[in-house]
Amino acid sequence: MAFAALVGAASAAYVFYYARANPGFVSDFDQVWAGAAALWRGENPYLVVGPGRGFHWHWPLYYPMPALVLTAPLGLLPVIAARMLFAGLSSALLAFAITRDGFARWPLFISIPFMVNVELVQWSNLLTAAMLLPVLGGIAAAKPNIGLAMVAQSDRARSVWVMAIGAAVLTVASFAVLPNWLGFWIQNASSAPHVSPHVLRPGGPLLLTALVRWRRPEARLLAALACTPLTPTFYDPIMLYLVPRTFRETLALTVATFVHFFIVVFSGPIRTAAQWGEIVSTASIWVLYLPCLIMVLRRPNRRDEPASVIRTTFA
Repeated sequence: MAFAALVGAASAAYVFYYARANPGFVSDFDQVWAGAAALWRGENPYLVVGPGRGFHWHWPLYYPMPALVLTAPLGLLPVIAARMLFAGLSSALLAFAITRDGFARWPLFISIPFMVNVELVQWSNLLTAAMLLPVLGGIAAAKPNIGLAMVAQSDRARSVWVMAIGAAVLTVASFAVLPNWLGFWIQNASSAPHVSPHVLRPGGPLLLTALVRWRRPEARLLAALACTPLTPTFYDPIMLYLVPRTFRETLALTVATFVHFFIVVFSGPIRTAAQWGEIVSTASIWVLYLPCLIMVLRRPNRRDEPASVIRTTFA
């Protein structure tokens, strides 16, 4: 808990000082914050957030209403305070969840995905924590595409039930707040051409071989992520840190995230979103996902006992 508090406080402090150093910066979370603030004013967030609207955003609001209901209290805060609270709490929950069985996976906190999640105030840290803490499972409703991967990696029926009940509560609350939100969200989400599953990209079908270890939750997670429509980013690979089981594996994945980052940075001028998506996604498959596949395939096709899941030594 002390480590989690330290990580959370450091993340919130980074968000604060980054905002001070870059006054014109707009984080990925700001669209959600603006949508949540619109709810308090009795407005339709799907008509407030977007190109040329009350809160200018380059794309329509792709988040479903449960995400806005979940973050509604943050809509009452100034935007920087809302960023700090969301990033700090997400990081603290991830630190608590990932270290409950030991500190073998601590290199996660110096990885590119973790740092990008904090800087952009993204959701992936929180969603990864929810995969390890079933009580948070209802958050799956905030990002239904990732929610399917969360269900796939669940190892107990009770976790799935908790997730389903939490998601149902958020969904019912969403219809109570804005009864016609689903139509607006479907219209916006269907206009996102940059979202595509890895399985449709070069090398992606290889990830489905993880299912030969189908009894292992990390194998099901890897296969599910391969089939999940994902935005090409540096932050979603944080979920791959549920695959490593030793310090060496975690450190290898962390080094790979830097390799992935520099491959994209030095790929030359990227002129279109489609070109960006192709480079980021293809590089992530070969540099991040396939090494995780090798980790999975080296293990027996059986579920680990809780006490033996993580090796806490540096071996």
